[in-house]
Order: sequence, then C-alpha cells, then structure tokens
Amino acid sequence: MLQGRYMLMAQRIFAFCSLLLLAACATTTETNSTWQTKTDEPRPSFAHLYVLVLSENPVASAAVEQQVKKSLTKRKVETTLGSTTLPATNRQAADFRSKVEQAVKDSDADGVMVVTLLKSQERDEYMPPTVDYLPMASAPMYLGYGPYVSYSHRALYQPGYYQSATDYYLQTQLYSVKTAKPVWQAQSRSMSPYSLKSGAEGYAKSVVSKLDRDGALKR
Repeated sequence: MLQGRYMLMAQRIFAFCSLLLLAACATTTETNSTWQTKTDEPRPSFAHLYVLVLSENPVASAAVEQQVKKSLTKRKVETTLGSTTLPATNRQAADFRSKVEQAVKDSDADGVMVVTLLKSQERDEYMPPTVDYLPMASAPMYLGYGPYVSYSHRALYQPGYYQSATDYYLQTQLYSVKTAKPVWQAQSRSMSPYSLKSGAEGYAKSVVSKLDRDGALKR
C-alpha cells in the first residue's frame, strides 16, 4: 500500500518537472546576416529603430515586435513599433506605404527594421530514446533496507520516436532613414517553436544579437 502511494507520488512529481522543463525550453533560432553597403561606404549604426513585422496575423506581428523591442531596450536602443503606430491598418491598401513613411517620420527613428515571413516548412523530427531517473521520495526507514533501496533505483525508459515539427523562415531588412536604402539583411530559421511567445523571443534574441555583433546598433 505505502509503496504504491510513493510510486504514484513520484510519477506525478516527474510529470510536473517534465512540464516545467518543457515550458522553460527556449526556441532555437539560427540567423545569418550580411551588410548590403558598398565596400567603400561606411556602415551605419542606429540609435532608434522603427520595427515593422509584415504578417497576415496582427497578433503574431505584435508579439514579435514586442520581443524585438525588449531585446533592443536591453542594448539602450530606442524602439517604435508598427503595431502601436499603425493600428488596424489594412496592409493591402493603396495608401499603406505612405502611412508607414509618415509613421516613421513622426517617430524620428534613424533606421527601419522590416521583418517578413518567407515560408514555413514541416518536417519529421526524430527524438532519441532517453532514460529518466524518477525523483523518488525517500521510503520510511521502518520499512527496512529492502524497500528503501528499491525506491532509489527506479528509472523510466522512453523509446525513440518521430514527431512533426514546423520551422519558420524569416527575413529581416534594415533601412537607413537618411538614405532610404537597405543597409543590412538577415535570414532566420526558427525551429519548431513551442509557442508564439517562445518563437518570437527566440527570433528577437537571435536577430538583435546579430545586429549588435555586426555593429549596427549605436552604443
């Protein structure tokens, strides 16, 4: 009876810990970048970026923009977002471009960061087998050494399996407001994000880190 109770408790603890670990996992995002300036041109750096994510889903656009702002703020870069300055704007409308240009002008930003989703791609992902040792509760000493030893040596084997995964490919284009020309570009691959928030956070950290390392952010 007592052994069954401890086993059930241990399984519940293990399941709870597994959920916490899954929720804490950050989305893996790979980003490759390149300058688009000519060899003899200076590479600009920016102190204030206007961030615009072009997506059919306004909720997703706002989520990505907010995470980019969070990462840029940590680097002391001012940020203005398209989702807050272009509310409920039809991006297919003929005057969308002029509205964006006016919003950028009003923001006084020196750079414009435009993010677009290139494609999403499904794939089969193989999860290798694992052996997880259950966090067993200590057995009461009065049960003797037999049950006590058995509680500390239980393991759960999970065989390997395939699961469906979706990768998202995004392009980031950085424009200089002064010249109205593209100066920096990046392609990012966000691999099977656990949620919209984790995917947006993973992308933002990756692309802003690239901007920083490439010297595109003014210090």
